[in-house]
Amino acid sequence: MKQDEKSAISRERILEAAMEEFARRGYAGASLNTVWAEKHISKGMIYHHFKDKDALYLLCVERCFDALTAYLREAAADGSGSARAQLQRYFDSRLRFFAERPVLLGLFADASFDPPEHLRREIAGLRSGFDALNTDILTRLLDGETLRPGLSAGQVVEDFRMYMDYFNLHFRKSGAAEGDPAGLLREHEAMCHRQLDMLLYGVVERKEQEHG
Repeated sequence: MKQDEKSAISRERILEAAMEEFARRGYAGASLNTVWAEKHISKGMIYHHFKDKDALYLLCVERCFDALTAYLREAAADGSGSARAQLQRYFDSRLRFFAERPVLLGLFADASFDPPEHLRREIAGLRSGFDALNTDILTRLLDGETLRPGLSAGQVVEDFRMYMDYFNLHFRKSGAAEGDPAGLLREHEAMCHRQLDMLLYGVVERKEQEHG
């Protein structure tokens, strides 16, 4: 085996071990000492491939959001059914993705609900593709509906993004982001789904017969 192949395998082994550690303990509680002690990976090997804990964490987060975004993009390719049915399918896909990948669930929860303050900007950049996909999906749903006079799909999407920023901040500060990652995600996704459903059908123009 060539040296570069060995190096790539070593790097992947470190990443897999680090993802488990960050998913289990979060950034704040994770320790590289645990990684090299439990996985029998030398300290020198870790620092040969990664500058520090921050660099390793950010790469783990990047992999998480890249995998999630690719999965959801494929799932969203099916644009059949009503807007409500598509919305349900989208949130079902998110939950299914994490049910099949519990390690990524822990990483997503930590990076989304309890990110290290000094890495917040970098994490925002790493999740930009995921955020853009959410915007595209919501815009597509709204484009298929008749909105109330004076509203545009772009305005509604931007308002919802601002609302969700506030909601996520409140979710973190309330202490709801603590505890079991799977339960946390189910609670968060249910709230997001409910709020988006309320927003969508609060801006859709009612048909004449509905006015009575």
